[in-house]
Order: sequence, then C-alpha cells, then structure tokens
Amino acid sequence: MTITNKKLTKILSLPCLLCLTLAPFAQVNDSVRALKVLPAPKDVRISTGRFVIKPSTIILISNNDSNNNNEDHTAAEMLQKEIYERSGLKLSIETATAAPKTTGNISLGRLSDRGLRAYLESQGVETKEQSGNHELDKRDLDKHDLGKHDLDKQGYVIRATDAGVIVAGGSAQGLFYGVQTLRQLLRPEGASAKVLTVPSLVLRDWPSMEWRGVSDDISRGPIPKLDYLKMQIRTLSEYKINLLGFNMEHVFDFANQSLVSPKDAPDRPALTPAEIKELVSYAAKYYITILPEQQAFGHLHQFLKYEKYSDLAETPHGHVLTPTNPKTYDFIRQVYGEIVPLFPGQFFHIGSDETFELGLGQTKALAAQQGLGRVYLEHLQKVFEIMKPYHKQLMFWGDIAVKYPELLTILPKDMIAVPWDYDPKPSYESIITPYTNAGLRVVVAPGAGDWRVIWPDFESAFVNIRNFVRDGQKHHALGALNTTWNDDGESLVDMTWPGLVFGAAASWQPGESSIDDFKNSYDWAFYRNDDRTFADIIDNLDRSHTLLAGVKLDNASHELFWSDPFSEAGAHTADQALLITHELRNSAEQAAESLLLHRSKARLHAETLDDIFLAAWHLDTLGLKIQFTSEISRYYADAFQNQTDNARAQGDLDEIVDINGRLQSLRDAITQMRKMYIDGWSRENHSYWIDNVLVRYDNLALEVQAKIVAVQAAQRQYWTNKTLPPPEQLGFFLK
Repeated sequence: MTITNKKLTKILSLPCLLCLTLAPFAQVNDSVRALKVLPAPKDVRISTGRFVIKPSTIILISNNDSNNNNEDHTAAEMLQKEIYERSGLKLSIETATAAPKTTGNISLGRLSDRGLRAYLESQGVETKEQSGNHELDKRDLDKHDLGKHDLDKQGYVIRATDAGVIVAGGSAQGLFYGVQTLRQLLRPEGASAKVLTVPSLVLRDWPSMEWRGVSDDISRGPIPKLDYLKMQIRTLSEYKINLLGFNMEHVFDFANQSLVSPKDAPDRPALTPAEIKELVSYAAKYYITILPEQQAFGHLHQFLKYEKYSDLAETPHGHVLTPTNPKTYDFIRQVYGEIVPLFPGQFFHIGSDETFELGLGQTKALAAQQGLGRVYLEHLQKVFEIMKPYHKQLMFWGDIAVKYPELLTILPKDMIAVPWDYDPKPSYESIITPYTNAGLRVVVAPGAGDWRVIWPDFESAFVNIRNFVRDGQKHHALGALNTTWNDDGESLVDMTWPGLVFGAAASWQPGESSIDDFKNSYDWAFYRNDDRTFADIIDNLDRSHTLLAGVKLDNASHELFWSDPFSEAGAHTADQALLITHELRNSAEQAAESLLLHRSKARLHAETLDDIFLAAWHLDTLGLKIQFTSEISRYYADAFQNQTDNARAQGDLDEIVDINGRLQSLRDAITQMRKMYIDGWSRENHSYWIDNVLVRYDNLALEVQAKIVAVQAAQRQYWTNKTLPPPEQLGFFLK
C-alpha cells in the first residue's frame, strides 16, 4: 500500500516540513567532519535549527505491511534505548496507524513507499538511484553486480527539521543503517546534557562496498561466550558491518569427530549447533550474515595430530591435508556435511591459506610431476565440486594461489579470492589484480593488528586498512573482510574496536579514508564523548610500538613481556629498550590515569574500557620489567665490585631483595597482572585455554621468585665470608 501526500502529513506527523525551504544548506565535507559520524555519510546539507527530543516525541514505524513493522522494530528499539540511556526519556514506539500526532515525532519509513518518496522529492531530497564510487560499464555490473550501491539497497535518507525527523531506507537494511546514523546525530544540549537534539539537515548515504566484514579468529585460544558474541554483533552493526566470519578450524561440536570434540571433556572447545543457529538468527535481526570458515587444506593440526588422521596428513602430525589420498575428500565431505547446513548465508570460506608443507610429504612426487601450483588449485577445484550441492559462494584465502597467476583460470569463476596482507604498504594492487585479471571476484582482507601484541598496533593497521580497502574499491572488490587473529592465544577483542570500526568506516566510505578524520570522530561515534579523551588514550598506547621499533625491538609484543630477564639475551634486550622505557611507561601511565579519571565520559560502550586499562597496565609492567632488569644487574655488579665496602654492598643487595626490593616488586607486578588478565579473559571468553596463558605468568613469576631465593642465598654468603658469587652465575649481565 502507498501513502498519499495528504495522509503522510498525518501519519508521519511532519506538516511543517511541507512549507520548509532548503535554502541555507552548507556543503558536504566540513559538515560531515563536524557531525563526527562513523562511517562518514556521503551527502550532508545542514541548515539552521534543530529538532528537540521531548517526552511527547513518538518513534513512528511506517505500517506498509506487518512484515515491515516487525523488521523495523529492532532499529526502533535501538534508537529508543539510546535516547533513554542518554536522556532518561522512554519514548513510545508506535505504528503509523496510531492516533495521529501533530508534530514532534521521529518517523521511520521506506523509500519503496511512493508517497513518502514523492514527498521527500518535493522537498528537494534526492532519492533516485545513485551509483557508488565505482565507474563500471554495463558488462561489469551484470557480471559482478557491483556499482549499484544505491538508495534502493542499503542506502537511506534522513530529513530533520525543528518539526521532526524522517528516516527513510531503501530497504529494511537501509532503514536500519539510517537509524544507526541518527543515533550518532543525537546531540546533548543544556547544562545537564540530558536534552537531546538533532541538527536540521538532509543526509543521503549509501555504501561504497556491498559487503563490509570482520573475520574473528576463535580457533586458537579464546572462544567467546554466546552473550559476548551477541554484543559483538550488535556493536558491529552500529557501524554498518554486514558480514561476520568465524575462523573455526576445530572449535565445532562435531558429532562424527569425537577425538577433536570429546563429548565428556569439561568446557570442550566447541560452538554447538544450537549456539550457531541462535547466533545466525540473532545476527539476522541486525542485518549481519554469519560467514563460517572451516579449513579444507591447511591449518588442520588439531585434527592431524591424532593417529586416526595420519593417512590424511601431508607430513606426519602436520597442518596440511594431502590431496593424494581419496580419503581426504571423504573427510571434507563429512566435516562440511555437519557444518554447512547450519549457516544459511550465501558465502562459505574454505580457508586454504599457508599450506607450506604441501609438496614436502605425500604429495612430493605429484608436485614434482605437475607443479605445486596445479596441485594446489586442483584441490580447490575438488572442494568446489564437493560444495556444489550446498549452493554456496566459496571464498578462499589468496596468499597461495596468487603465486601462480598463469594457472588461475583453472578455478571456477564462482569462487571468491580473499587476498590478505597485514603490513602497511602504499599499494596492494599486486595481490588483487592477478585475480581480477583472471575473471575472479575478490574480497580484500586487511588486519586489525591485534595478534601477538599487548596492545594492537593501530598506527600500522590503520594504514593497512585504508590503503587495502582503497585498492579493493578501485578494482571493484565485492567487499572487505577485516581480520583479527589469536596466534598466541592471548588477544582480547575489546582492545581491538578502533581497528574494527575504522575497517567498517573505510569500507562504507568511498576511496581513501582519512585516518585523522576517523580519530577526530572516534570518541563521539563510539563512546558519545565530545572531546578526544579516548582517542588520546589510544594514541598513548600506540606509542609503545613506535618507541620499541625505534630501538629495533619490533613492537610491544607478548614475547617481549615473557622473555627471561635473567639471561644474557634478556639483559641485552633490556639494555636496548632502556633508552625509551621512561617514555613508554609515562605514556602507558597517562593512559591508565586518564581512564581512571574520565571513565564516566564514555556514555556508550564503556565496558570496552576495562581491556584498554588492562593493556595500559600491561605496558607499564613491561616497562617496569625492563627497568628493573637493568637496575638489578647494576646494583649487583656494584656490590660485587665493592665487596670490601660492607655498607655499600649491603645497601646494593637491599635494593634488590628486601621489603619492596626490586625483585619482590617485579614478582608482585607479574602476579597482579595475572589477576587482571583473568578478569579480562572472563569478561569475554569461556575458560577453555586460559590455563595456557596463565602458565606463562606463573613461569615468569617463578623465575623472579627463584632469583629472590638465589640473591638471598648470596646475601647470606656475604654475611658469612664477605664474598659474592660472580654476577653471571646469578644471571645478571651488565653490558
């Protein structure tokens, strides 16, 4: 059913808009920056005035049909919740058939409603199809369905005046995205900051990439709790992410792989079919498609370590399936037979990256005969044939196949290559164009920089994401899949949101996104804070990577934290890092102190600050460890060199082991970090795997405790005969 202009004035309750002119509108770029909306909308015209949210304001859902009403309710509830939490006003949500209100409402509708569309057009609001930033000919559009990222798909318009607000989506998904933008447009006013307003404006927006995704590694340590995964879904949807991948490898509750998923094991590493169905259904409410990634080639050590699968392993107990054994394909059929039916989305990711062992074991003779590239690509062909009955579009990681550009035509054109690279580079075209030249579709995969590090390396990640997504858009990529990884099983997701939100913004926005504009908008868009408090905290933590790289220590890695301080290598590392440790600790402590003082400024997503505080404390403890390693060695060297001076030697030893001696203080800092890490892990994940991280804390604390005992023994020896063991005997090395 369509709505006439006459009915519209009653149902949408915006009669004053009919006589409003559009004359005093500003131009786009500065307006967008001032709004601090992420992703940044494409077309904004701001006028004078604002709409004030009042207790009488109603959120109206257009009632074209009952299905629309149900679909749009999730968006309406998110808007209702935002207004309530920030102002205390609980607005009612009504359908447009409720008693008409004369003014002051927020109306949610569809551009498929000809009456609404005609009304917006009459007010100078362009609602016709708009091409994205792609300049494609008709052949490309027909072939790839790219370039038509218009208001009739995921786009929306917002029209706000002092009389009310209209949000109109090209579809249910577009309306949902319009509401997410409207939530960010709500501005506090007045001394109490409880009055919320929306600036008068016309805003038109649509995505530059059809698919904007995140790939979350849940297979190498942390397995998020169901409630946390739902929180991830809700939060990602706020920034218009519509694809969420789970890199699973072995963390599925297999019915037919009992060794990998033992039924009687407590807290076994598995997502159950019931949980997956619940997640898929939940994500659909937020217009997110769940993308399963189940490896079909490499990264299968958690299977192949068992003797049961020894015939399928390229090398004994390795990581790669051998293509030479027909049972390999029976195994893939069995695994996929359990997993694939649980995911109704159109995509399925078969992994197939980092197959370094291929050609070194069972396939050696075949690879010598046919060539490694052909063996690899023909395996992907066979997996494609296995998956045909499921009618999925198959993605595969693009790091191996790209080495054989002359053979890429072997692959079925329905497959989607996912080239990945996580280093900050000026261009990524060299790993994209081999696929596009072969007629294959691509999804580009940058990284959020969160693996193997105490705090994500965002300065590198932002450049990687910006340039990779830009190049993907240039070559008509279907979308972007921003990745997180848990290579050492320690990373926590709540530290990674800046990288994930920037990936969402870059893949929605056209061309090369501005990192500076993103940073200036992040506080408001993510925390609803109007200054740069949290962006400055992030900058302070990012500085750790820059400082350590400056002294040739790569970055603030977990490995650096776990390294043995009482070895020659550990002493050398401490000496190397000592030049920048004061600045590193100052930056970390400034971040920690700012979080303690200003946490209340976060009016949204405040729960993520706990992991940021954990990272700040962790970096400070790393700096303390470096400094104390050096100071302990120096004090002991001084005592050893001045053994005839009793007072001096005793004083030096007391600095090392005494009440609040440096060794005791270092041990205490490590055990405190252990407790903080348990809390951080427990906020997000099941208990599975955490012991493998805690043993690292225990081992480091025991090393320090053993050194306390050794120095105390040396101290007793000195009391007895006024001699000390050489520093190297105790593990103290002074350069």
